[in-house]
Amino acid sequence: MDAKLIVELGQALWGPAWKGPMAEAVRHQKSAVTDWASDRVPVPAGVWSELKKIIRQRRHELDRLVPRTEKAHDAALQRTVEQAKLGKRSL
Repeated sequence: MDAKLIVELGQALWGPAWKGPMAEAVRHQKSAVTDWASDRVPVPAGVWSELKKIIRQRRHELDRLVPRTEKAHDAALQRTVEQAKLGKRSL
């Protein structure tokens, strides 16, 4: 069970080349991360604690970006609508 979750978390947080960044973030060797991902060694409780902190921080960072992303989307959509109206007028 640890292996599947550690792989999912690693990929979600750091993408396909996640093992090195995870090792650095939790202050363990990359070989330890590889061992956890292959279920050779269980993930230590302290690593789970650190990953929880990282997840919460990333979620907070992303939540802060949502309003700005929505505003950018709305502005782009408005530009598209305005351009479409101008295009129809030139026909």
